[in-house]
Amino acid sequence: MKNPKWTRDELILTLDFYHKHYPKIPETNSDDVIELSNVLRGLKHKLGLEGNESFRNPNGVSMKMMNFHHFNPEHSAKGLKGGSKLDKEIWDEFYDNRLILSQISDSIHDVIKSDKTILTVDVDDSDIETQEGRLLTRTHWYRERNRKITDKKKSQVLELTGHLKCEGCDFDFQKYYGNHGFGFIECHHVKPISEIRIGEKTKLEDLSLVCSNCHRMIHRKKPWLTIVQLKDLVSSSFSD
Repeated sequence: MKNPKWTRDELILTLDFYHKHYPKIPETNSDDVIELSNVLRGLKHKLGLEGNESFRNPNGVSMKMMNFHHFNPEHSAKGLKGGSKLDKEIWDEFYDNRLILSQISDSIHDVIKSDKTILTVDVDDSDIETQEGRLLTRTHWYRERNRKITDKKKSQVLELTGHLKCEGCDFDFQKYYGNHGFGFIECHHVKPISEIRIGEKTKLEDLSLVCSNCHRMIHRKKPWLTIVQLKDLVSSSFSD
C-alpha cells in the first residue's frame, strides 16, 4: 500500500513546527522530529487515512521540511526541490500569517489529543475543506448539525420575531412553502474554526440562521464568508 499525499492538516502542523524551529531545524533522529512524526500518525487515524509502515516517519517529515527550505527566501541554500503544489500554496498562505498558523496548529493538536471521534460529514471533504484543514472543518460541520443546539436557536428566534428568516438574504421558507416550510432553516456556526476548542459548548449567539443557498455560498471557497460579507454580496447583487 502506497502512502497518501500529504493533507493540508499535516502540512499545517509541519510548517508550524518548521517556523518555530527555523533556522535550527532538528535532526531527523531528534526527539522533536520523532514526536512530530507520532503526531502525524495520530492525525492519520483521525482523518481515516491509510498507509504503510513508513507513513510520515521521521525521514519523510524531515524531507518535507527540506521542501519548505526550497520555498523559504530567508534560507540561503536551495533546499529540496519536488515540493507539491499544495506545499507551495500553504507556504505562501501562511508566510506572513504565522500567528494564525500557530493558532490553527494548536487547535488541530487539541483534536488529535482528544478522545472525541470526528465523524465524516455528508458532503465532499474536498468541497468544504477550509484554510484550517479537514479535521477542524469536520469539527465545525459536526457542530452545525447538532440538532439540540440548532433547535434551541430556531426556537429562540421564533419566540423573538415570529418567523425564521435567512440572515443573508431574508428568505423565509414558510412564506414561500406554507406550513411545509415552517421551522425549516439551516444554522451556520460563526465562530472562526481556528478558535475551536475541544469540550467548548456552542452558545446560541455562535449560530446564525441561513437558507440553504446562502449556507452553501458561505462554505463555497476559502476563506469562508462572514455573515456581513454574505449580506454585502446579496445587497450588491440586488442594487446592480
